[in-house]
Amino acid sequence: SKLPALAFYGIYQILILELNRYKECTLLPLGSHTASDRTSRSSGDIEITKKGKLFESVEVKLDKQIDINMARIAYEKIVRFDPVRYYILSYIGISENDQKEINDLISTIKKEHGCQLIVNGLVPTLKYYLRLISDPVVFLNNYIKLVEKDTEIKPIHKTKLQELLKKYI
Repeated sequence: SKLPALAFYGIYQILILELNRYKECTLLPLGSHTASDRTSRSSGDIEITKKGKLFESVEVKLDKQIDINMARIAYEKIVRFDPVRYYILSYIGISENDQKEINDLISTIKKEHGCQLIVNGLVPTLKYYLRLISDPVVFLNNYIKLVEKDTEIKPIHKTKLQELLKKYI
């Protein structure tokens, strides 16, 4: 599950340099993906600050569907850490059964707290972000470096990435 978090971290390395929204923002170092958020004292997998205050948090889920419980946990983090925007991104997407309740909670959070909670799929969001940046090759290079230097990624994943790069690039 760390691979998609690294992908988003790699794209945020570019977004904070290129998009006006992230002017004066800092991308905090990526924490351990094996530690719980309570242990790491973080609001999400990726954190961006602006003038020393938490600006945006991104929670990346690989094998879990976004449900109302996940949204409620996000709300607790929003209250505790006070970001302007909070993302929950999942490879599986959003639970259709919980969609209305999640939308209602998103409205409540915006009204009561002011934070914008965004729930979306990992792949559609990554595609969208790739269209925003000036050079996707920079993203690929960032991602490769992040995977290669990460100590939590298993060697088999690093080897597979190298095989894919040789095959397709």
